[in-house]
Amino acid sequence: MLATLFQAALELSGVILGPGGKPIAGAQVLVGAHKVQTDAKGRFTMSLETTGPVEVRISAAGMDGQTRMGQPGEPLLVLLTPTPQGALVEVVEGSGYSSEEGATSTLSRMEIYTTPGAAADVMQAAKGLPGVSNASEGAELFVRGGKPEEVGIWLNGGHLTRPFHHPNTQGGIFSAVDTALVTRVDFVPGAFSARYGDALSAVMDISTDQTTPAVSNTLLITLPTQGFAAERPLGAGLLRASIRRSDPVLLDKWYGLAPSFEESPLSHDAQLNWQQPLGSGRLVATGLFSKDHLATDVTIANLRDSYRNQSETRFGALQWTGTLGDRAGLSLSASDSQTHIAWTFNHWGIDQQERSRSARAELTLPFGELLTLEGGLDVDRSHVDPQGQVPFDLANWNPASASRTFAYGFDTRRDGAYLTARLRLSPQWGLSLGGRQDRYGLEGETTRDFRATLSYLIREGITFRLAGGTFHQAPLTSQIDPHAGNPDLAIQRATHALASLDAAWKGAVAWNLRLEAYRKDYDHLVVQDPVLRYVSTGRGYAQGVDLLLKAAVPGWRGWIGYGYLDTERKEDQQPLLGPAPTSVPHNLTAVSSHTLAPGWELAGTFRYASGSPVTPILGATPNPGGGWDPIEGARYSDRLPLYHRLDLRLTHLFSLRGVNCVVFGEVMNLLARHNAASYAYTPDYSEHRVSESYFSRRILVVGASLNW
Repeated sequence: MLATLFQAALELSGVILGPGGKPIAGAQVLVGAHKVQTDAKGRFTMSLETTGPVEVRISAAGMDGQTRMGQPGEPLLVLLTPTPQGALVEVVEGSGYSSEEGATSTLSRMEIYTTPGAAADVMQAAKGLPGVSNASEGAELFVRGGKPEEVGIWLNGGHLTRPFHHPNTQGGIFSAVDTALVTRVDFVPGAFSARYGDALSAVMDISTDQTTPAVSNTLLITLPTQGFAAERPLGAGLLRASIRRSDPVLLDKWYGLAPSFEESPLSHDAQLNWQQPLGSGRLVATGLFSKDHLATDVTIANLRDSYRNQSETRFGALQWTGTLGDRAGLSLSASDSQTHIAWTFNHWGIDQQERSRSARAELTLPFGELLTLEGGLDVDRSHVDPQGQVPFDLANWNPASASRTFAYGFDTRRDGAYLTARLRLSPQWGLSLGGRQDRYGLEGETTRDFRATLSYLIREGITFRLAGGTFHQAPLTSQIDPHAGNPDLAIQRATHALASLDAAWKGAVAWNLRLEAYRKDYDHLVVQDPVLRYVSTGRGYAQGVDLLLKAAVPGWRGWIGYGYLDTERKEDQQPLLGPAPTSVPHNLTAVSSHTLAPGWELAGTFRYASGSPVTPILGATPNPGGGWDPIEGARYSDRLPLYHRLDLRLTHLFSLRGVNCVVFGEVMNLLARHNAASYAYTPDYSEHRVSESYFSRRILVVGASLNW
């Protein structure tokens, strides 16, 4: 996994393309005194002596030259335009973050690997972006006041519904997707394309498609995690695979992270990616398997007992991308995801089988350089079979309290169609207009959405965008369960509006800036009801400002992400428009990375967030069936203490007898901050204490990666 860090100290590579995305052979690439030319496929590789950003000058006959900042180890994708054509606005939807090299605002693969505290995990790294809540240590994404289930996640064209390990323990600490195989991540926190349906707040689209085949082996050994990844060309195709195992038992024993563990959290995952030319395009097959379990003594509210959890996910996807005739692009994808989740706590528990199947067909038709049409069809089919019971009020786990029982399986379906027109109105103005229609089978409702983005290129490197639209998503399957929920619930709706400014400029320091203001309005949210169980009378809003500032000079790079959020909801157990459990007003992440000497890097990450909202407990009354029932104050009118954490990492890269080696030492929670995850109470609620987050100790983690 970390072998990419060694290559980052040695090589800069990339692809130079021209009009229509065709490779340019013989283009010149200059970095200081180093000069190379691209091959017949437009590719180049250059050996360097620095791990820091470098200035790259690209030129080709008949093309307008470019000067770009390149990061060794990160593939540089450059699109040259014919001379003397000037800068043109980029026609896109919404405003997001991409790992694509050259994008103004990026979540680069190098940043995923090197951000201290992110454990080279895609989801954990995304939590450092503005607009994403940082107040918990789980991997689930709380985006701009939205809940994790409002974020749609796709992997190689397939809808990945359960991407986390230990999914019932606050969403899991890490994802099941191995970053060693990830080649691109697109994360859009608002006003995303009409291509994506059934998501209220944000989308994350992950790709493992590799365009530069190579033979490689990577062995990773750290205190909690061991893994192996391999890549092999097979004829004209390419096979990439990885396996990982994580067992923090030694960390638990040495640092007392969770002395109540009866069984240490153990997880396994395996990932397979095979790509092969087929017809006029390329076929990509993806397989993912993950399994985990744990057993621990915990206190939920005022009840202390053994909590046991195990889950297993099997995911497969096929994606073919190519051309239809001489003009049109065609993409076909299908996926199948099967999950088994089982947990018990006292006499409560759920044993649930899930199966989700999805497919998409998309056609892209360009009409010159001024207009492109993109349209398609997508379908989702799901079967859910939950068995067990949970408290009717999830704030009251008294064994004698009222329960909600799940007893049989049911099916859901959604059929969608969408069309987007991307227009370049002038060299400065761009417009994207999109719409989609979805038919939800179980709810018997048809929804229609319209989405638009207007872009204005102020000058080269500075773009202003206005975007907005409507977005729909079905309620949780537990809420539309015909037995324990209400299948007549309405489809939830959100209306997005945002304005953003992207800027990039070069000088003694290379800067990237994004400033974005947004507003979301919700309706048809789900509220608990004593008679109908659930009703669709909820509503809410979220508004705020996000800032991302990145800078780089030779030998140093860093970035700051900050988000301010104001949100209220009438939803779930909140009967009136008021504070929501997702309301974390301030989120800050600051990352700094220094090259101390060739092959040596010191990096630090500081995270800060407002405390998560909680409902205060004012007292308790005895339950006739036994135990105590809480007397609650105003919903979410109290907060946990402020969250902050400082992580520091030292990395050394070197070569030994043809093996590229990376060794690192990382101190997590350097300041030993005892962050709070929740409050726990005595049986009669007369006293409470803080339940600390998992990393509320100063922890030293060491590891090594070998690549050959």
